[in-house]
Amino acid sequence: MNYYLVRHGQTPANRKGIIQGHLNVPLSDRGRLQAKLVGEALAKVKIDAVYSSDLDRAKDTAMEIAKHHNCKLVFDKRLREVHCGSMQGKTMAQCRELFPEFFEARKSNPYLVPRPGGGECDRDLYERVMRAFFDIQRECPGSDVAIVTHGGPIRCLLSYVLKGEFDPGLPTVANTSVSAISNRGGKWEVVKSNEVAHLEPIGDHRVSTSNDFYRW
Repeated sequence: MNYYLVRHGQTPANRKGIIQGHLNVPLSDRGRLQAKLVGEALAKVKIDAVYSSDLDRAKDTAMEIAKHHNCKLVFDKRLREVHCGSMQGKTMAQCRELFPEFFEARKSNPYLVPRPGGGECDRDLYERVMRAFFDIQRECPGSDVAIVTHGGPIRCLLSYVLKGEFDPGLPTVANTSVSAISNRGGKWEVVKSNEVAHLEPIGDHRVSTSNDFYRW
């Protein structure tokens, strides 16, 4: 079983360093081109199903992948980015000024501190994403699946394979990067991480177009 973990294409908010969380921000023109390129790259591999976050930036990326395969396309809100509460729609600099107590609390307990204003903590995100992932495995036994989602959920899935638990130290991944995890005989492994070679035609194959939201 192979799982291709794809981050959505670039959005205007990514470009401006604005935290999106559950905000339904569309792809930018560049993001749509990135989505087209990752779809063409994954057309070369076997994909039996595509599962995606239900937010438009992920959905539109997922559709570019699914159109190359005769497979089902499922949208699941559990694959959304972490809910960032009052931080959504703001830059990191603004958040550090407005919510200093949140960043201070994260120094001692990053896993359990919720984002201010009704947002999720990292444990909320990890448990939500893993429930979705376990359901995908049950629904698609023995299948190769593309999971189109966001930086946070991809870090959750890579953490699960690498450590069996959430690792806050993992860096984020680039827009439309492909990470791949595989299960062979009950043993998980990371096959590749943050692969962006398909973005070479537009020069995005060396530098992430994402913000540094998760490098806290």
